[in-house]
Amino acid sequence: ETPGLIVYGLRQRDGPAAAGFPADVWIAQPASTDFTLYGEAWEVLMWEVPIIVWPTPVELQAALSATLGALIEAGSRVAWIGAMGLPFCDPPELLDPHCMSGGVLAWMTDTGVADCFIDPDASILPVGDDVLLALRMHAAGLADTT
Repeated sequence: ETPGLIVYGLRQRDGPAAAGFPADVWIAQPASTDFTLYGEAWEVLMWEVPIIVWPTPVELQAALSATLGALIEAGSRVAWIGAMGLPFCDPPELLDPHCMSGGVLAWMTDTGVADCFIDPDASILPVGDDVLLALRMHAAGLADTT
């Protein structure tokens, strides 16, 4: 297995066409594995991204920003970065700190607010539960529907 990240985008079901992973913004242009989870009113677009060559902090921030931005452009209200082994829960518990505390490493909303910084040379710290709650509220009911 190759280490990597998982990129998620939460949007209304039957949104615009699926987004294409922007491989060109990543070093070594990794091929992502794409998935879509869905319920009655929501869908989560997912890209598993193998990190073949770890970028510098500046390059990583640019790649994360462009990747999250691609999901926002595809109609996601909230997009975020996770990884294998980190908590992830389907709605109605999506982004709920009781279920996903420690599961989000970087994020972006459709209003342009974002925290896309991960330092590959330091311990990776997930966002706090207060940020999860804010992202859940921003999702305007999609995260807590079945």
